[in-house]
Amino acid sequence: MTPGRRRAALLVLLLAAVPAGCGDPGPPSRAAGARAVEDVVAETDRALGGVLRELARTLRLGGAQGSRSFATCGDIGVPGGVVSNAFVHLTSSSDLTREAATAAAVALLVADGWRVDDPDNQALLTARKGRLTLHLRIGWSLVQVDLGSDCVATSPALARAYDERPAVDLGRSWRRRPDS
Repeated sequence: MTPGRRRAALLVLLLAAVPAGCGDPGPPSRAAGARAVEDVVAETDRALGGVLRELARTLRLGGAQGSRSFATCGDIGVPGGVVSNAFVHLTSSSDLTREAATAAAVALLVADGWRVDDPDNQALLTARKGRLTLHLRIGWSLVQVDLGSDCVATSPALARAYDERPAVDLGRSWRRRPDS
């Protein structure tokens, strides 16, 4: 048998060994994709209203501005999913040092189940929980929170529909003093 025929026979044997139904299942249904995106939005809202609200209260932050938006992810031209992004910028009126603010942020995040990549990094804290990634910059007068999700698998049409949604103002829920 020639080497080419041996490769072809081996390929046939390998393909025959793959059970039916295995392989790429394709994109999830529209309903399943929408449910998965809304689950990530709910996770984001819990983080914003929970640990990040507590952080704002602890550090005595106010003057919040923020937004939520979506973007497609996956292959160029054929999106395979959606990424949720939430950005909140808070002004600092406290007398905490950057070291104390970072320590307080790390303690609150860890207590809430977040895994902090480098707890000693005072320039940028990165933490992960579930499908969310948090980037926290603590400056002298501004604290910036970037909270994004992993790529959530959807159909290309649903990914484009989320991508076309306008950004939503999150600042309204943060305009009140966090400790009120």
